[in-house]
Amino acid sequence: MQQRSVVAFALTALLGSVGLGCGVEQLPPARPPARTLPAEVVVPADPPPPGKGRVILDTDGEPASVAEITSGSPPASGDLSVGVKPLCTTPCVVDLSYGSHPIMLRSTSDASRQSETELDVGARAKVFRHTLGERTDGGGTRVVGASLLTLGILAVAAGAVVWGAGAASSHGSPSLVSGGEALAGAGAGGVVISIPFLLAGRPTERPGATTQWSLPGVSPPSRVGEQPVAPARGSSSASADRL
Repeated sequence: MQQRSVVAFALTALLGSVGLGCGVEQLPPARPPARTLPAEVVVPADPPPPGKGRVILDTDGEPASVAEITSGSPPASGDLSVGVKPLCTTPCVVDLSYGSHPIMLRSTSDASRQSETELDVGARAKVFRHTLGERTDGGGTRVVGASLLTLGILAVAAGAVVWGAGAASSHGSPSLVSGGEALAGAGAGGVVISIPFLLAGRPTERPGATTQWSLPGVSPPSRVGEQPVAPARGSSSASADRL
């Protein structure tokens, strides 16, 4: 009976640690960037080719590489040569075909800061400013928790086998029973101790946010920083995006 109680306790703690520590914590979206033009970005004097619209891309506070997602999803490894088409590094100007383009933006200095969002392109030039999202993996704290959890599970399983073998022997084996009890108890303790580490190292995900607006229907200046262009009335929007 005592053996079953220890194993049941360990299983309960295991399920609790998995339920509490393995999910991704969703944080509130980042703050949308201000509606300001990037100071240093060169806009081509020639208009975009027929069927394409011009977009000024910028990321708030840090440069980012921008790529168009050409397959179902970008590779988890971060290899931009597979499934995506590199566009530029912000701040920059791109000419894209009319319609919606799924894009990925990634900080050039911090791999944890990245976003996926949609870029809608039309005949009128527009400014697309984005605050990058962020994802953390828990780092060393999560590694410690996962290690304690794994070792605890193995110890409980081994202890239960030894404990059962000692109790089932024809004459009984106190040494095996006591050894199994100690091993299973230590494993259960390891599972319990892993829980705060898994919670403290829980991965987090914060969506990015976008501010975009259309420019007046006139040719933009060759260098935006030299002649700021006023945005068209009633044409701005801000939104939160996915990672």
